[in-house]
Amino acid sequence: MKRILLAVILSSLVALAACGQATTPAPTPTELPATPTQPVEPTPAPTVDSAAEAEGAEPGGVEVALSLVVIPEQDVIAIINGEEISTAAYAEDLTQALYATSMQYMVDWNDTENQALLPALQQQVLEQIIDRALLRQLARQEEVVADNEALDAEVAELKAQIEASDTVADWSSFLAENGLSEESLRNLMADSLLAEGLTELQGGPRVVEQVRASHILVETEETGQEVLDKMAEGEPFAALAAEYSIDPGSKAGGGDLGWFPRGQMVPEFEAVAFSLEPGETSELVKSDFGYHIIRVVSREERELNADLYAQMQQQDFQAWFEDQYTQAEIERLYDFQAAD
Repeated sequence: MKRILLAVILSSLVALAACGQATTPAPTPTELPATPTQPVEPTPAPTVDSAAEAEGAEPGGVEVALSLVVIPEQDVIAIINGEEISTAAYAEDLTQALYATSMQYMVDWNDTENQALLPALQQQVLEQIIDRALLRQLARQEEVVADNEALDAEVAELKAQIEASDTVADWSSFLAENGLSEESLRNLMADSLLAEGLTELQGGPRVVEQVRASHILVETEETGQEVLDKMAEGEPFAALAAEYSIDPGSKAGGGDLGWFPRGQMVPEFEAVAFSLEPGETSELVKSDFGYHIIRVVSREERELNADLYAQMQQQDFQAWFEDQYTQAEIERLYDFQAAD
């Protein structure tokens, strides 16, 4: 099972309240879509069930959810590589998750449809607390620490952002609305710093082989062959891209995709692009998007730009963490979905 990206898990509460959710530009047709595990999303509309509506009840807040969740009676809820995770620690993380979910989705916990999602949410919180425990173990193993000075600076920066914003009244209100204490927030941010340190340590190189290529994307094999025939007759690649390509992100530029390393394009496209020499043009290459005609302009070792480097560092770290996760000895002592 694909794990949720750790940096996202650990920063989600503070990022949501401090900065809101960032928007991501739509990818061009040849880019690989990101596929992180999605959180459980309760019904967003603050509606109540018929019984509650008949009684004129207010929408149910976190206190309603807390009265419905299951907190196991045993002291230990999971064991990761011999390290016990207490049920008390789990209950604290669950409370924070309920506050965050309720705020983000405006959840009415009186709604029986939302209540039905609680076991899955509880199981997800258990998986996240396992992730965080393993993260800390790996940080100790790799001698990565969350520097106190850096942690103080992170907390101070967040506090300044909160106090300067108009989303909450003050710092104390921010903590209360997210179900956080100063200590629990500091622990979350410390884990985030550990994830950043491990990402830098386990991420790939800054300079990698890259290709600069152009392509013409068409819907059918017949259209693709028509383009190839015109190209053989001497019509310019760029002009044909402008006329025929259905890729809105590149057709205006004559099909130019710019520079890209491995791992950024769909496999069929990448395999051909990295097999061609500069100046060579492919035959038709079929992918889920249609049929591509690829022309490689140049190929060399190049430094990744900052955004792409950060993305690839995250991907490399995620792959490393996945491998460490599969090797870890993880024992779950309670299954919330099975107990439902």
